[in-house]
Amino acid sequence: MSYQPQMPVMPSYEPPPPPTVAAPPAKGKRRKGLMITGLIVLLVGVLGGGAIIAKGMANYKEAVKALARAPVGCTTTLVFDKADSFTVYIETKGKLGELSGDCDAKSKEYDHEGDKLPKVSLTLVNTAGEEVDMPQASGASYDVAGYVGTQTRSLEIFGPGTYRMDVTSDETDFAVSIGKKPKDDNDLMMIIGGGLALAGLIVGLLLMLLGLRRRTPAPVMTDGRHPMGPLPEWAPAPYASTMPPAPPTAPVRTPQPPPPPPTTAFPGQPPIRLPDRPAAGGFAPPAFAPPQLPTPSGPPSASNPADDEDEASAWTIQEKPSDKGWS
Repeated sequence: MSYQPQMPVMPSYEPPPPPTVAAPPAKGKRRKGLMITGLIVLLVGVLGGGAIIAKGMANYKEAVKALARAPVGCTTTLVFDKADSFTVYIETKGKLGELSGDCDAKSKEYDHEGDKLPKVSLTLVNTAGEEVDMPQASGASYDVAGYVGTQTRSLEIFGPGTYRMDVTSDETDFAVSIGKKPKDDNDLMMIIGGGLALAGLIVGLLLMLLGLRRRTPAPVMTDGRHPMGPLPEWAPAPYASTMPPAPPTAPVRTPQPPPPPPTTAFPGQPPIRLPDRPAAGGFAPPAFAPPQLPTPSGPPSASNPADDEDEASAWTIQEKPSDKGWS
């Protein structure tokens, strides 16, 4: 009878369902604190800088209006409270206020029509009748609130007092103004206000942009083997139990070691046997077998005296060893 193995019947393979795709992480929240802080900084910087600039412009206008003015064709009285340096301007556009002296021009407006500054002769004397030097100078000017002036002289007052100024010219559509430089304080306040407004604008916008950025959401833990999402639970289908029985197997015979060779006894020496071969290989040194003494069966029989003598001699030889070995 021949044995024909049967192939196992495999069940139909059904692919596992597709893995579930992890939902996209939720968007992080915006930083409202940074947005509010940026808005506050922007408003404070812009409004504060604008207020400083506006204050500087107001001071500039008031300083121009507060200049002392002397019209053409009369003597104007000027009172100086302390020693200081002053600037003398030719004012081509403006109006006169209240004047002290022999001038009767009150609240008179003027506007010079020419492009060039008019030629003028100025004389300033102190209470002692001494003329005060007024050297030529240029560089300072103003144009604000309906007043336009250009520097023409510089003036150094060495002590407080009352002074008189005479203005002489062929043209009468201008006046002479005297005082400090109105732009000195205004320029400083314009720089401070502009810097504050610019800094508030930049810092505020930067904080607001940082606040608009969303926070990084917490990472979603996914299966490292499938980065798209966690793997679904899936159990393999068991195979059908149609495997044939195993064929009979022959018993395994364990090899037996060969029997030891027989020992041979020679007269006059102990019997020698061959050593057993070691299990690990190699060759073991010879070993002597212990002597085997015959068991006496009784006294010598009288049937054969010669045989009895041989057995007695053999008995005697095996029983008496010499000092050097067997004899």
